[in-house]
Amino acid sequence: MNKFAAKAALAGMLASLPAAGAFAQDTGAPAVRELSPVTIHRTKNPGDLRYAGFLSVWRFLQSILPPEPRVLEPRYRLSFTGLSGPERDDYRPGTWAVAIVGDSFDHPIEVERGGYFVLPELPQALKENATIMFNAQTRKNYLDLAWKFRIGQDQALSYADFAQAFTEVAAVQNRISVLQIHLRDEKNARFDGLKACFDKGQGRIDIDGQPAATTKAGSCQVLKFDPAVARSSQARIAFVGPLDSVTLHETGT
Repeated sequence: MNKFAAKAALAGMLASLPAAGAFAQDTGAPAVRELSPVTIHRTKNPGDLRYAGFLSVWRFLQSILPPEPRVLEPRYRLSFTGLSGPERDDYRPGTWAVAIVGDSFDHPIEVERGGYFVLPELPQALKENATIMFNAQTRKNYLDLAWKFRIGQDQALSYADFAQAFTEVAAVQNRISVLQIHLRDEKNARFDGLKACFDKGQGRIDIDGQPAATTKAGSCQVLKFDPAVARSSQARIAFVGPLDSVTLHETGT
């Protein structure tokens, strides 16, 4: 997954980014579900991050997304240390995993399997210069970014929409300036397919009713994009089994 640094110059570089209105006007943005209160133990983690800086990045990414309808949504992802790729994909928080912590409040965030989450807008957190805390050891000054497919209840995706995902990411990358060093990895990332993660690995990917040629990655499966299929057919991809997530697969991971 892509990583970008929250460097000392981050605040200055983000000063020109869009205000909160740009985020609020994105009607396709995923809803943030409130979690039940939990006790946040304030243990020091070198990976803890400034909320304001990463909210600014999140707002900026939302502001440059292609117009609706879209097939992808951005997600932040925990930048685990000491875990392999399959172990990261299988990560499920046993208790709170990410929380925004200020002087007067603790706000846990819903985290999906694999460590994916949406950063909410919390005015009080900005007032209190809050911190994003993690209940796991994460990389210092880093947070991963991933692209998640919008998959409906039918657990299907047209091959045309598979192709559209690459167009959407390219559009975002084209709007990231080379001067935005904190987004350099995202601007330069290359993708070659999708990764579908099933509960306990009990699932498969079909194309037009036939098992697709995939690569196993732990309990997930990777389907490489085939331009020839995209050009020559109206193929439909089906995710058969208890599906947890489908994300864009980065080349070389």
